[in-house]
Amino acid sequence: MNGYQDFVKIFGSGIFITSSEITKKYSLQKALSSLYIIPTFFRGVYYIPTSRERKGHFIERKQDFFTSLFDSYYGRKKWYWGLSTAARHYGIEWSATKILEIVAQEKSKTISVSDKILSLQKKKSYRSATLEKYLSSLDINLIYIHKGNQESLSSIKIDEIIGPVCTKEQIPKDIEKFHSKIRNLNLKKIYERILSK
Repeated sequence: MNGYQDFVKIFGSGIFITSSEITKKYSLQKALSSLYIIPTFFRGVYYIPTSRERKGHFIERKQDFFTSLFDSYYGRKKWYWGLSTAARHYGIEWSATKILEIVAQEKSKTISVSDKILSLQKKKSYRSATLEKYLSSLDINLIYIHKGNQESLSSIKIDEIIGPVCTKEQIPKDIEKFHSKIRNLNLKKIYERILSK
């Protein structure tokens, strides 16, 4: 057995895991340097690629990747797909923006995936080049995490394909609430189109 197979035998693959869970049974440094785990957008949370993903340096099921990541980090029913992402789900909006929007009970955050990819491209190591391939395979540029409240989180529906998503009625409420905080002009135009329907 090689190192990766031993690692997967202990923890499994295609799942998210925290650094504290790894260090109980394995060397975190070895797992990181050997690329048995991939850092996510949240500190201390890692993804264990499947054997197929590891060979090709890609994430196979992008939708499941993000849904499972947010479930793992925030907890089920403590976040949902919202705003323009929810509007695409309901067929209200069709723009291919490469932007994901969620509403969660923790603080707001903007994650620039494209900036992370550019940063990795500037480094010349094999590890950086491999991580850049994984991130590029997600086909996303930005993730907006908006801070919700108990009222907005109570609008969650669990869709069997995409997981937690707000109701159609919640979309305009969230757009009204978060519109002024977004600086992305293209996204603002999308919000205006959604509100006009």
